[in-house]
Amino acid sequence: MQPSCNRTPTFTYDTKDLNFVVKSCEKTEAPFDDILRRKWQQAEEAKLFRYALNIKDCKILNGRYKFLAQFNPERAKRRRVPEMITSMSQPFNLEDFNFTKLKQSEILFDIGNSDDIVAINDSPVAQYHCLFITERSKCLPQVITEYSLHKAVELCLLSNSCSLRVAFNSLCAHASVNHLHWHLYYLRQEMLLEYIDVCSYAYGVHLLVDYPAKSLCIKLSSFENIGDFASRAFLVVNYLQLHQVAHNVYITRAKLKPNDESYGDVRIYVWARKSLIGVKGTAFIPGVCELFGHLSIGGKTETLMFTPMEIFCWKYYDIVER
Repeated sequence: MQPSCNRTPTFTYDTKDLNFVVKSCEKTEAPFDDILRRKWQQAEEAKLFRYALNIKDCKILNGRYKFLAQFNPERAKRRRVPEMITSMSQPFNLEDFNFTKLKQSEILFDIGNSDDIVAINDSPVAQYHCLFITERSKCLPQVITEYSLHKAVELCLLSNSCSLRVAFNSLCAHASVNHLHWHLYYLRQEMLLEYIDVCSYAYGVHLLVDYPAKSLCIKLSSFENIGDFASRAFLVVNYLQLHQVAHNVYITRAKLKPNDESYGDVRIYVWARKSLIGVKGTAFIPGVCELFGHLSIGGKTETLMFTPMEIFCWKYYDIVER
């Protein structure tokens, strides 16, 4: 790690820093985990967030899907009003809020150069919730590029923790800002989609079928290198982008076998869905985290009493099964 001229730290890495296998109980932090957590805590101490993260209630919902429900009312009340999204092809608008308007103090560190950055999410859903913004000065709309997807996979592998998650909401699928970005956060709960069975479909792409929200799944273990893995995942995502299909993408560590103690795989889940036009609300929002099984709830705590299937039937009616 080297200081840059603007005093924002720069994190540099190469392939030897990638951790392809991690233990579920690993206590030693990788350099990437260390800088992310230290800088996030400093931002928290400087009161740069819209609220102090305080999960009021948390429970594993009954049922075989083991959804994690967390009550986070401050996010619903205090977050920035999301942007009006009208189309999957909506162009970047410099007049709207975008990440060129971040304060220097909100940028935690650069990744290799000053145009790839990790910044705070000022309305966090979980501890160490950050934004990974690639090629920031190009002012790209919220449309995945192969470069950004490849970098997102590498950031996942830079961590020595099985709990680092990387996520993306497309336009018309609950993206709040039309400026290319990914979400990074730590979720320590073991989740079903880390080890659930998926069935082979074609060319390294699998299907997640025994789950309320069906999706495509691309596994690192199906490929010889990260480049091929990211390229195949991008082909899937870009097909949806070219056909104007809203989507959510989640990258997580995974186990090669359900009973493994170590995480020796990475999975990319891609959900296609019907488009949502307009400004997303402030109640229970079925975005990418919720599709993964991490339910962030801002309404009444009684919501935590619903069964998993009730939640999906009630709020996930707009997921497209493809």
